[in-house]
Amino acid sequence: MLYFGYGSNLDVHNWAEWCENRGFDPASIEPVGPAWLPDYEPIFHYQSRLRKGGALDVRPRRGTAAPGALFRVHDWKGLDAKEGVSGSYYRRIPVTALTDDGRSHDAITYTVCEDRVRDFVAPGPEYRDVVIRGLRRFGHSTTQFEAVATGAAPPSTLGTLFVYGTLMTGQRTHDLVSGYLESVEGPARFHGGALVKVDWYPGMILDDSGVVHGEVFDLRDPEQALRVLDPYEDFLGYGRDDSLYRRSVVRVLTGGASRLAWAYVYTGDTRSLPLIPSGDWTKP
Repeated sequence: MLYFGYGSNLDVHNWAEWCENRGFDPASIEPVGPAWLPDYEPIFHYQSRLRKGGALDVRPRRGTAAPGALFRVHDWKGLDAKEGVSGSYYRRIPVTALTDDGRSHDAITYTVCEDRVRDFVAPGPEYRDVVIRGLRRFGHSTTQFEAVATGAAPPSTLGTLFVYGTLMTGQRTHDLVSGYLESVEGPARFHGGALVKVDWYPGMILDDSGVVHGEVFDLRDPEQALRVLDPYEDFLGYGRDDSLYRRSVVRVLTGGASRLAWAYVYTGDTRSLPLIPSGDWTKP
């Protein structure tokens, strides 16, 4: 089972020091790499005596994602002890974590128990620095975390959408998304996918050797835009196995720059679907 960490456990030194002081093995968790918890945002609403201030939690919010990392767990005892599971401080919950290759991963994370939730509790400077070091260790921006640490509304970490089919500019359902656009960044490509012709629309599947061509849009209001796009794409939510598409995270190239974006990956049966060799819906 994988563990998704988003707070102090991202920092290798903090984790090792805590384990050594309490007799646990720091090697009981093994880092896999950066990941995101989709439709969740970080928040400070829990007072930690150990941290002398607020300690981080996550709560649901469509259209954003909490940055963190996946770890392979060899023994849960150290994690459970650090998160205060026996004292009902944090509890384990099952989640779906996303990596920027478009893939999803079943994982466990920890959230604050409901009876310990308060209003905003500012983190102490030491804890703040620990989490920032951890986020940077895995290549994440700290902008969202630093906003949350002051009590401000967290900006979305994923306000960008990669489209490759009928939602593209000039295509038959572009009007569905056009009202939510802040800007059109232009042509983009995703290395790690391929296109199949599902019907009058395509589906992107994951293929390490393939390239999918499309466009990148900056969304003015990601939460509202995805409330419209999720049902259109027949995405019913994470943890469901009856969706036709899954809203995933991909890293795309546009204008020579790398961008992180939402994208809908086709999850239906592809055995009878023809491949679009060009990877470009506009040039089948």
